[in-house]
Amino acid sequence: MRERDARPAPGRQGGAAGWWGRFARGYGDTRGLGTAVAGLLVLSSVLYGILASFSLWLRAVRPVAIDVPIISVGNLTVGGTGKTPLVVHLARRLMRKGRVVAVVSRGYGRRGRGTVVVSRGDRPIVPWLKAGDEPYLVALLTKGARVVVSSRRTDGIRCAVQNLGADVILLDDAFQHVQLMRDLDIVTADARYPVGNGFLLPGGALREHPLGIGRADLIVATRCGDEGARRIAATIGPLVPEAPIVETRMKAVELWDVSTGLTVSLSEVRERAVLVLSSIADPASFDRTLERLGIRAAARVTFPDHHRYSRRDFAAIEEEIRVSQAATVLTTEKDAVRLSEWRPAVPVVALGIELAVTRGDEHLERALERALSGGGDDGA
Repeated sequence: MRERDARPAPGRQGGAAGWWGRFARGYGDTRGLGTAVAGLLVLSSVLYGILASFSLWLRAVRPVAIDVPIISVGNLTVGGTGKTPLVVHLARRLMRKGRVVAVVSRGYGRRGRGTVVVSRGDRPIVPWLKAGDEPYLVALLTKGARVVVSSRRTDGIRCAVQNLGADVILLDDAFQHVQLMRDLDIVTADARYPVGNGFLLPGGALREHPLGIGRADLIVATRCGDEGARRIAATIGPLVPEAPIVETRMKAVELWDVSTGLTVSLSEVRERAVLVLSSIADPASFDRTLERLGIRAAARVTFPDHHRYSRRDFAAIEEEIRVSQAATVLTTEKDAVRLSEWRPAVPVVALGIELAVTRGDEHLERALERALSGGGDDGA
């Protein structure tokens, strides 16, 4: 089988978007024209940093307090750092403690505004377009947890508490939401590049100055190996010496057919010609996971993170299936949400992953217990 990479079409994660992603993480090529572009982006980062710092200060002046435990999960950088798998892990863990959990987020990329109940604890009750792909996926993976999206997080929390009976709130992607008091602030950091190239947007991946991590109560390092753990300790550790570091990795748990929901065996997929399809922040990480599982790609197609697939996209992907003679499309769970209505001539299979704690679980458990008892730092 001859492996080929699909040529990026307009809007796919090649070209400028792919270059910026590599540059922001600290391993991009800045020779030639890239040097001038990188310089302009870094200069722009100075202005962004001033505005971001002022905005955070302004919003933190009078934080709102709500009378239920609030646990925030967020990060310092844009892009995938493993927040969604951590939210799923925490929701399941809190439910095992007998708590009524609600996950509240803004629902990035959804259609519409206001407050929407995505799940009352069973299955999603609205289409993913009204929920956003990540809240919809959380609702699928956390049976028993309530899921709410809201343009104003305080409105979403009140809906979850008053209408859905939640007694603990998980705020997704809320580290910079400093106008709301919380009992536990968890920051996720990808161990491979904890602060990217060290610059703020748009010259890097940082949302705010690295010193902002001083607000965190707990650091969850994702995609950890020995080298990654040392990198976290060297870059982030000195900025927040009081916050324990919990080391984790992503674990592949199952393959499942997107149209039927049925489990697919790994050996079956290994024997097929596979087209790998993804629209996530770090598609290379997905590729490495597949390689570890012994799955070879006959072709790859990537789009920007949270991409909303169109009929034109599907036609282009189907042409890649034909040219590569792929017998299966293999994708991420987040993409599976946005591909659920697509019916190509070959099966579409999603890879399910879970977050596994490899070191420091006692720190996470202690922090959760302190938050549930009302003894955590408000983080505001």
